[in-house]
Amino acid sequence: MVDLITCLDPYDIFITKLKNAVDDIGDRIIPIVYSDIKHFKYFNDTYGYKLGDDLIAEFAELVCKDNSYITGARVVSDNIVTAGYVSNKIPRDDMLKHIRQVNDEIEEYLCKKFKCRRISIATGVYFITAESKDINVETAISNANFARKQAKESKDESVIFFDDTMAERINRELDILASIKDALSDKELMPYYQPKVNSITGLIEGAEALVRWRKPDGTFIYPDQFIPAIEKSGQITDVDYYMYEEVFRFIKNRLDNGEPIVPISLNVSRAHLTTLNIIGKIKDLLVKYPIPTEYVEFELTETSCMENPDSARQFIDAMHELGIKVSMDDFGSGYSSLNLLSEIPFDIIKLDRTFLKSKIPESKERIIISSIVTMSRELGMKSLCEGVETEGQSIFLKNIGCNTQQGFLFSKPIPQTEFEALLI
Repeated sequence: MVDLITCLDPYDIFITKLKNAVDDIGDRIIPIVYSDIKHFKYFNDTYGYKLGDDLIAEFAELVCKDNSYITGARVVSDNIVTAGYVSNKIPRDDMLKHIRQVNDEIEEYLCKKFKCRRISIATGVYFITAESKDINVETAISNANFARKQAKESKDESVIFFDDTMAERINRELDILASIKDALSDKELMPYYQPKVNSITGLIEGAEALVRWRKPDGTFIYPDQFIPAIEKSGQITDVDYYMYEEVFRFIKNRLDNGEPIVPISLNVSRAHLTTLNIIGKIKDLLVKYPIPTEYVEFELTETSCMENPDSARQFIDAMHELGIKVSMDDFGSGYSSLNLLSEIPFDIIKLDRTFLKSKIPESKERIIISSIVTMSRELGMKSLCEGVETEGQSIFLKNIGCNTQQGFLFSKPIPQTEFEALLI
């Protein structure tokens, strides 16, 4: 029975047809093309499920129009995978360029038809050749899907080809997933603190706790090497709760010893917004470590809020009841920031570091950053700018009324002992 929304083959039929195509590959190539629509959940929530189904149907029809098409299936939601024959005489770069052009045309068409400001497609590609025809087809599909996920996370590439580098990355991720549990129990993970500085006084008025993984031999596994893997596996919540307890304990110890402390902000991974179990966990931590809630803050990324706006609001409302402030992190990295600000009661707006591209902000940067800072103030929210690296940037932010600054000009993320030395 065909998929009711897209009229594509059921997945099991797709697999059968793909196996038959591989058996008959000859000297041709079969690109496995795995695509989805970025932020589709937000489209669904904003425009309704009926229009969301219509968008999937149109999307599926368009991606299957290529002359090389053999078979396609809707794997789940808006995830569409297709396969077809291509001549092995066509350079792979040309094939990827063709897929990018097709995606651009589909995006433009869908934007016009559904009256959207922006629709973006993420695509992963894996090539089955005569030399690799013995590969398990489900592994080939999984490889294409892995490349799609990379494209979905990338800000620069919308079409990514699965290659040997990605295979190595998969093996590294498997190693990380196998060792993260022991790393938590052995306390190899630890918070590093990056100060936040008051624009007027130049004094430290807060800090952000960032996870670092130090192996027993003294080497580090940095967040960009392990966070994506544990996010996919769901283990990110365990790491977050570990970090929360470490920071709550740190704050409590400083207060008990009569030592100075500033508010510490903690990151909330998007996985928490699917269940909101995090609210109960935070309440439990406040019982275990009874600290004034003014000393702890939480940060939600713009993207996670965009994907789960209702849950984000519920989380913020619960934190406000506890007296805890919440900031929107990476403001400006997505495409629905203004919408979110009108719907969700953040306390602080953290401007994404990409706004500060010049050592001394140029005219366009000045206009954009100044407008955001002014808007934040008028909405009753404080503003913080990340990625401050030069005196010119800092002076500019001070002059336009940005409340707080954070960046390498003041300090990189540092171990707890070094951070404590700054608080004396």
